[in-house]
This record gives sequence, C-alpha cells and structure tokens, in this order.
Amino acid sequence: MSLHQRPGFDEGFTLVEVLLATALVAVIAAMVFGSLHVSAAAIDGARNAAAREQLLRSTLRIMMEELTAAVANPLAPMVGVNATQDGQPADTVVFLTLSQFHAGNAGQESEMVRIVYTRENDRLLRFIRRNLYGMTDETIDQSELAKLVKGFNLRYYDSMANAWLDEWDGRSKTAPPAAMLIELMLLEDNDEVRTFRQWVPIGMKS
Repeated sequence: MSLHQRPGFDEGFTLVEVLLATALVAVIAAMVFGSLHVSAAAIDGARNAAAREQLLRSTLRIMMEELTAAVANPLAPMVGVNATQDGQPADTVVFLTLSQFHAGNAGQESEMVRIVYTRENDRLLRFIRRNLYGMTDETIDQSELAKLVKGFNLRYYDSMANAWLDEWDGRSKTAPPAAMLIELMLLEDNDEVRTFRQWVPIGMKS
C-alpha cells in the first residue's frame, strides 16, 4: 500500500478548511492594518499638534519681542480696542516699537515701526507700517500670525489704577500700561477650542 493510500492521511484540504483559513488570515490582516492605521493617525496627529504648538510659540515670541520694545510717543500712542466677531473676542492693538521687525530682511537694522495686531475672521493678522508718515499702502506689510483663531483678547494693566482694563487709550493716559495679557483661542482638530495665555511686560521706551 502506498503512503497516500494509507488510512489517516488526507489527500488535501477541504473547501471548508480553505475558507476558514482564508477568513482567519483576513481577520489577522485587518487587525494588523487597523493597528497600523491607528498608529499612523496618532503619529500624524502628534506631528500636527507639535507643528501648531511651534507656530503658536513663534507667534507669541514675536508679539512679546515687539511689545517689550514698544515706544512711548505722544504723537502715536498705544491704542487697544475691545471688539467681538461672531460672539468671540476680536481685539485690536496699535503701538510703536523699536525692533528688527520680522517682515524685513535678516540683516535689516532696527527702526521705529507701527504695529497692528487684529483678528479677522479665523486669522490673526499683523500689519507693519514702516514709514510712519506714509499715506500709501506700499508702506504697509501684512502677515498672518495664526490660523483657526476663534478668539483674540487683550487686557492692559494700569499700574496707576492697579486694575486690568479691556481697552487702552494712550491719548488720555499719563503712563503706558505696565503689562498686557494676551489670550489666543485656537480651534483644535477635535473641534475643541484651546486658550493660550501669555503675560507680557510693556517696554514703552521713550
């Protein structure tokens, strides 16, 4: 009797066994690829979050540098306007600063410029007027500091009154604000709003 004819030895797999094996392989493959997809999504989410965090830190750093180098000038005092858009804060602040402003070339020397921070829809914008006495748009640079902005709120510390104010009118103040509180509200990937706060001492050099 030949080997394949001996009792107890199968000549091959049945259709049921093949289907079961195929189904098992498919389940294992789905689990493996599902895990890889979840891991890849988590990595992409972490990278996007890190990129947003880095952009936010860069934005706050730029604002801190320009505010701490602010200049007190009675002809162009700091003015902070309290406003809202879609029920959320959309403040605006205008001030002079002495700094190597970031819209220029890396080798450009410091000069006095007029800065405007404002929220327009879901963007935080910065306007820089290089020529303080210019009347044309060519003297203004516009840049986008942040996207997905749901709110931009500014508060000003009045050291004379020992109080925080929602607005600031340097035309009627005898002294500049001692500090500012920046509140930036950004929309996250999960549609939640995250608020970032930064205290900034105001330079106001004469």
